[in-house]
Amino acid sequence: MKINYLLISRLTTNLTLFVFILFAAGIILWTSDEFLDWDILPNWIDNYAQLIIVIFGFFAVLLVLSSLLSSLAVLAEFAAKKMGVSAPPLQISRKRKVILLIVIVMVFVNFFIFHQIDKYREQARLAKNRVEFQEKLNKQSQELDRSLSQIITLFPDSILQAMHKKSLLEKPTGKELVKLLSAISASLPEIPQIALLMPAAHHPYKYHKIWITPEYDYRYYDESDEEIVLKGHDTHQQFFTQLPDIVEREVIEALFKGKTKPLTQHLNGKFLNNSEPSSWGILKYQEKIVALIFLKEDIEGYRKVRKTIFHTGPKTLISN
Repeated sequence: MKINYLLISRLTTNLTLFVFILFAAGIILWTSDEFLDWDILPNWIDNYAQLIIVIFGFFAVLLVLSSLLSSLAVLAEFAAKKMGVSAPPLQISRKRKVILLIVIVMVFVNFFIFHQIDKYREQARLAKNRVEFQEKLNKQSQELDRSLSQIITLFPDSILQAMHKKSLLEKPTGKELVKLLSAISASLPEIPQIALLMPAAHHPYKYHKIWITPEYDYRYYDESDEEIVLKGHDTHQQFFTQLPDIVEREVIEALFKGKTKPLTQHLNGKFLNNSEPSSWGILKYQEKIVALIFLKEDIEGYRKVRKTIFHTGPKTLISN
């Protein structure tokens, strides 16, 4: 069997040009979709754009090398023919063809086996991560339950009375509340997010949420351009006419009635979140529920398993 290097050179050169044209068109479409915010590509292309580009680039390099080697082989044969040098035709026996076919089949079979092993190990790893994440979630949530039982006793009657009268943000109560929440946040080991939810004072708003961010470093420069670092918190507030999540709505309504409602599904709402270590309870003034309090910490990692894992919430109603 004689290999026609001239035919291979033409074929690989044509394929190289074709791949380069596809590659250029793909780059133009992808950059337009990515940087000009044009929604022109299917989602599966958006998800695997980088992989597709790498694959096309790899094949383009192989085709260029094949075309170059075939061209060199054509030149070598032409030079040998001019010099009167000839080589015997390449003979591949049937036995060698069978061996070559077996090797190719074994390569594909090995790839399939390795793929299955990878899938098995990935599933085993995910199962282990699910158990680890659930254990951490339950443990840290229980620790927050114990912390919350102590925290709610720190709210003085002046703040509770302002919550009852719905005048919490008026001076000096507003500054006293921020000072208290900052002290609580800074005094806990993991510095969780602290939030309060109260009935809103005016129609059409139903709820009023106040929360404070964890402590952070605030940097500024004085008149002499000297950097000064201060530690502080950000206080935010949000009003709601209604909570969008039905499950969260039912749980919060039950809490304002002094009842607990264990969560049986994943919830990431406007106030409650059971996909991270968290705890919640009620604040009362003269036996009337005036606000809900919520604590939340974060667990890093476990991105692939956290969407289906949650905790049910405090087992008992935490109250002052």
